[in-house]
Amino acid sequence: MKQKLLALVLMASLLFAATACGSSDTADTTTEPAPDTTTTAPKTTTQAPPPIIPLPGTEDETEDDWTDITELFIPYGTATVDGTKDEAWANAATVSLDLTKKDTPNADTYVEASAMWDENRLYFLFEITDSDIYTGGTLGDYNNDSAYLYISEDPLAYWTSFEAFAGGTYQFALIADELEMIPRHGDKTVNLDAQTAYTRTETGMIIEFSYVPYHTPPAAGNFLLMDFQYNDSSSSGTRSGALGWYNGSDENARTDNWAVVKLLAQGETAPN
Repeated sequence: MKQKLLALVLMASLLFAATACGSSDTADTTTEPAPDTTTTAPKTTTQAPPPIIPLPGTEDETEDDWTDITELFIPYGTATVDGTKDEAWANAATVSLDLTKKDTPNADTYVEASAMWDENRLYFLFEITDSDIYTGGTLGDYNNDSAYLYISEDPLAYWTSFEAFAGGTYQFALIADELEMIPRHGDKTVNLDAQTAYTRTETGMIIEFSYVPYHTPPAAGNFLLMDFQYNDSSSSGTRSGALGWYNGSDENARTDNWAVVKLLAQGETAPN
């Protein structure tokens, strides 16, 4: 199976030109930094019913094959999206963004990302330690202090490695002060019923986010592709560096650089 994965990934890489996580966005440095403490209420929109699509797979692939390459097991749980890390997050899957993806973030910057799911939504929380939170840039711009979430609801995107961000594959830009883009890349015509909340803390910021998957409804045993990124900006409005969880390069549009994750059943624990 691993030889098959390597061969397919190499073939995909030859067909795909790597692209970086950023864009041609430029930062607007004339806006004053936001106050030290703000809380944005969750945003909700009317939900569109998602289509029921079977889990992807082929006859010669088994669940064990996917589990062998799974990097993160996401437990069942429901969070209230209010910008606080409440008790619901105690059993979430949590990882540290320890990889330097781009340049050099400030020495005091540290980020943990957590994830959960239920039958309706996927939930994410970024707990950010950063003494200089800047959100004076433009919409979705990585020159803000911002969390980027890369996700594909269809793990078969792993085989093809594409830039189009189609078919339930997204990049979300989570930025306080009305600068978020949900999604930044991906199908902007579907209703993902996103909820976001941001709270400034004494040491940085908490970002809480949830959305309703449109391509593949959440279910125990589902496999997804995922990665987390934090863009660290200075008060001048220029990104000083970027941290990542799984992919240490700046080639984020390549889905074969994202981790395979699995949704666990209620009460199920991650394998040792």
